[in-house]
Amino acid sequence: METSSNLTNTNLEEFPDRLKALIGTSSVLAFASKCELPGSTVRKYLDGSIPSLDKATQIARACNVSLEWLATGQGPKHPRQASEVHAADFIGIPRYDAHLSAGGGTWNADKERPLDHIPFTREFLAKRLHKSKPRDLVILMVNGDSMEPLINDDDIVMVDQSKKRLEDGIFAFVFDDLAKVKRFRTLANGDLEIRSDNPLYPPEVLQKEQLNDLNIIGKVVWCGHHFAR
Repeated sequence: METSSNLTNTNLEEFPDRLKALIGTSSVLAFASKCELPGSTVRKYLDGSIPSLDKATQIARACNVSLEWLATGQGPKHPRQASEVHAADFIGIPRYDAHLSAGGGTWNADKERPLDHIPFTREFLAKRLHKSKPRDLVILMVNGDSMEPLINDDDIVMVDQSKKRLEDGIFAFVFDDLAKVKRFRTLANGDLEIRSDNPLYPPEVLQKEQLNDLNIIGKVVWCGHHFAR
């Protein structure tokens, strides 16, 4: 029995059976060659010897099976491929019937019920947005062309409502009863410059005394483009 880095903490009583299943109709020598192991080593495992962790990993990789299944018989037999997607990998972000203006428009604050949920992978939310849970994330529609070419008319944006601190970035907000999406730039004197990406729209400055009337919905963290047919 191998003693260095063995899988001794795992129930391996049925390991020889799983190994036999992997060998199938092949010869022991052919299987050993596939795993880049001596035939005598594979025969020891068939007789009940416990493989070391590196040898078990070697067999699992050669046979395209998961190490967990090989060692314990638990979990999926085959490792998931990078392109393989399951429903459990997705989180639905609610899309509400609320429109942001990238020009001129009105705010529809009726968000009691979402229109639907748009799925995003957990990996995307975690790696790109650093969010493990969908809480505080909403998807809203954008009307107007003032943020082109970054955000176009009829695009959708994901807004993180937990990010309301005044800082540089693109924000959804309400001011003078209008909901807008614009680029914020904080000024040294405490004022806030609100800019459009479209140069046809001049920037405006909110003085720090006016900021109490500014209702920040949240920071825009993602945009989905609408392509006209």
